[in-house]
Amino acid sequence: MSQKNKAKRKKKYGILRIFIILLVMVGVIGGVLIKTVFREQLTNVTMPNTEANRLISYLGLSEYEYTDKLGSSFTYSAARDLLDAASVPYDKTEVALEHMPGFMPLTREQFESIYGTLIQELEINRLQSVSLYIYDIDHSNDRNIDGISYELVKTSGGEYYIEKDYAMDSGYIGKLVRLYISNNEIILCLGESNETITIRNAYVAKITEENGEEQLLCYIDGIMQRFLLDVNSKEMAENENSLCDIMLTNKGVTGITNHTKDLVTAKVTAYENGSVTVEGYEQPLYLSDAFNVYKIKGTLKAMQSAGTLIGYDNVSLYIADGVLEAALIAEDIHEKNIRVVLNNSDYTGLYHDVVTITSDTDFTVSYQDVVKEYKAGDRLEMRTGSEELQNGSAKIISKEEDGRIEIASIKRQGGTASYRGIIELSKSDKGIVIVNELSVEEYLYGVVPSEMPVSYEKEALKAQAICARAYAYRQMESENYTQYGAHLDDSIACQVYNNVEEDERAVYAVDDTYGVVPCYNDEVIESFFFSTSCGTTSNNSAVWGGNPEPYLLDTMETELNDMSNLSNEESFRKFMDGELGTGFIEADEPFFRWDVEYTKKQLDDTINNHLYERIVAMPDNILALDAAGDYSQKDIKTVGDVVKVEVTKRGDSGIIEEMVITGTEEKILVKGQTNARALLSPEQVEIRKQDGTKLSGWTTLPSAYFYIEEAGENFVIHGGGFGHGVGMSQNGANNMAKMGYMAREIIEHYYTAVELKDMYKMLEK
Repeated sequence: MSQKNKAKRKKKYGILRIFIILLVMVGVIGGVLIKTVFREQLTNVTMPNTEANRLISYLGLSEYEYTDKLGSSFTYSAARDLLDAASVPYDKTEVALEHMPGFMPLTREQFESIYGTLIQELEINRLQSVSLYIYDIDHSNDRNIDGISYELVKTSGGEYYIEKDYAMDSGYIGKLVRLYISNNEIILCLGESNETITIRNAYVAKITEENGEEQLLCYIDGIMQRFLLDVNSKEMAENENSLCDIMLTNKGVTGITNHTKDLVTAKVTAYENGSVTVEGYEQPLYLSDAFNVYKIKGTLKAMQSAGTLIGYDNVSLYIADGVLEAALIAEDIHEKNIRVVLNNSDYTGLYHDVVTITSDTDFTVSYQDVVKEYKAGDRLEMRTGSEELQNGSAKIISKEEDGRIEIASIKRQGGTASYRGIIELSKSDKGIVIVNELSVEEYLYGVVPSEMPVSYEKEALKAQAICARAYAYRQMESENYTQYGAHLDDSIACQVYNNVEEDERAVYAVDDTYGVVPCYNDEVIESFFFSTSCGTTSNNSAVWGGNPEPYLLDTMETELNDMSNLSNEESFRKFMDGELGTGFIEADEPFFRWDVEYTKKQLDDTINNHLYERIVAMPDNILALDAAGDYSQKDIKTVGDVVKVEVTKRGDSGIIEEMVITGTEEKILVKGQTNARALLSPEQVEIRKQDGTKLSGWTTLPSAYFYIEEAGENFVIHGGGFGHGVGMSQNGANNMAKMGYMAREIIEHYYTAVELKDMYKMLEK
């Protein structure tokens, strides 16, 4: 080939190379442009592998192999593998999978369609796709489960938890979003939703304007919420101060259904197992899953407890299709009476076979539309078959304001029991239920002398009245006894009422503290009290679990009220033996120190005799050592011969939180002061108090402030105090009163950083 032809060919290939290079460069640049400009749009269309795999992990498919490349999408091939692992045929889905190239990505819509099919075919009811309105995201409220941190998300569907690693952005607050949920956990947030949801049974307060935007203020699930208005505010104004359903989108409120015309006025007499008994209705009414209660007199208050309806003469109820949707209360809480369900004579139950009634004044018995008149001293006997109880309750009322209804069939420490207020009888399959309805202050006349000797100092009795009033108030807000149409009972399960006769000293203590309650952050406190301290008081968490209240602390029971630190076994023993600490307020009380001694056989018997009943009562708190070396639940009736009893955990007050009992057959972990006291029951032996007096027949130790010592062949328990040790010591209060302290100072000593306030004025606000 000539040099000329070679040069032409070289030139021709050079141009071709340049052209190819230019094509490659254009391709690379074009690819970069496509990736940078369209990547976000592409990601929004296709299903990312990371999100798909998170959702798939909740299906529980052990056969499925997860594949994930950074930034990759879920493909047709992966979809076929997923269905194969679940043994679900391809034709069950609405997505054509058979002949599509495996490398092609699925869209979000296609993946969700397949995922929905899997949920249905595998019958996984806990998994759902929902649209919820986000009220708040609490990034500071971490909940640790198995080493994983969760955040709390408050939504229109209730409270949910989401893993911190997948936490929702705060920008979703006030938005309607699409979510995948599993029970009460948010698995994945899919972004804002285009749907419309209905929030039921909200109380619309008013329409306002903020930053140029019209907003609807309403109460939902006990909290005030703000929503933008996407409709004419003038048309919405007629719904202010009304019970409504709200239609909501991401643009705001689009519509309202007002239920004012649907309200009926009635009295709720009982609440149990999700249903309420309403006068005038033959059958109980079940509560809606969106049930709310609104107190509309004075400052609006929103709640979700049907128990708060008991005791009001009239409430406005929204009932739809036999279901109670919501209730409005137009009375102040202090205007309602407290309702006490009465135990039988030996406090073994709340049902009575026969009820014998009389009165020291003329009285009436009313039932249905019948009212019968009786003279003072007339006796009336009722059984479950009595005419008066066949179609509802019967009410017995004295015709004079200070009259007392005597229930001769109930015996108390003070003799035959007599009651102020109204006695209400109703029958059940188990017998007759007796409820005494009366004012809170009159109720306290019967509580104070039943809970504290009236011979105690005046200021101690006043402190007791303040505590008892706070306890009554908290019970009025609870649902513990609503199945009986009551707020509390008359036994030690709550606070003892009317076990002894009223006394002028107790009446004075109540009257002189009228309405006074201890508060912390403007809330009435849990005013626990007990008989005698061992020289310390305990926080509530160490005794009953849960979160510790800031006003119930581990303190040394001296005038200085220093914090205690007796969790160390050696320190606690020195404290109990009098080698640590001085100036204890109750040092001279008989129960300040006590001893119990068991023989080896007596200890074996008492632990084994009570073991099974404690396991049945608290199965999570009596655990047996298993083969793996862990403590777990186990159905056992004996530990064998007791080898060792060891306290393994104490609170800072010295109270026992955990102990281990080693036997020849089982080794058990005992949690909680109740179990510690019951398993070491002194029923076979005597309790020796520090003043030398002895007690016998007790079925539980006086307190859980004790240590155990082996004395030759015997075991000796050295203990102190009487009661759970939380809150106010009654004997401590009496000793402080003797020292010149006033009731207010006694309360402030036992409940840290509290303020005394007028309960009734608080409620009026």
